[in-house]
Amino acid sequence: MKRRDLLKGLIVGLGVPWSLQVLAEARPVRVGVDVCPFCNMTVIDARYAAQMVTRTGKVYSYDAIECLVDHLNGYGGPKVEPRELYAPDFAASTAKEAALEPVDALVFLYHRRIRTPMGGGLVAFAREEDADRFVQERRLKGVRRMKWAELVAEGKQHAWVPPY
Repeated sequence: MKRRDLLKGLIVGLGVPWSLQVLAEARPVRVGVDVCPFCNMTVIDARYAAQMVTRTGKVYSYDAIECLVDHLNGYGGPKVEPRELYAPDFAASTAKEAALEPVDALVFLYHRRIRTPMGGGLVAFAREEDADRFVQERRLKGVRRMKWAELVAEGKQHAWVPPY
């Protein structure tokens, strides 16, 4: 018997409704190992990475936040049904380790001068103060702040990953 079938049987047998099940959680991004399903590049910097857990429990790690948004908007990559989406809090992450947070809890910054692995100019922060400090330290003018829903909606109008 497969492990998954055993677990499903136990959950159903105990009478636990599916809506009360514990959701999967983000797994550590493996820098230099994980390959982005959208752009096929290896994740090179965890501060810009993103992650999706599908309805079937498969975990995809993305090279950049813009890859995740463009994948969700149908610009490429395998067909997926997302259950959970994560992006790193730039302030709490390092190049080797991502502090992943649910995308709805983050503030996203866009500026063309923010250098990201795919050139989309997107970073995420869990706290407004950290986002403000990032902008001030880099002396960026005209930075756009967005929530996840705005980012995805704008991505339907144009791809975030620049055409090369």
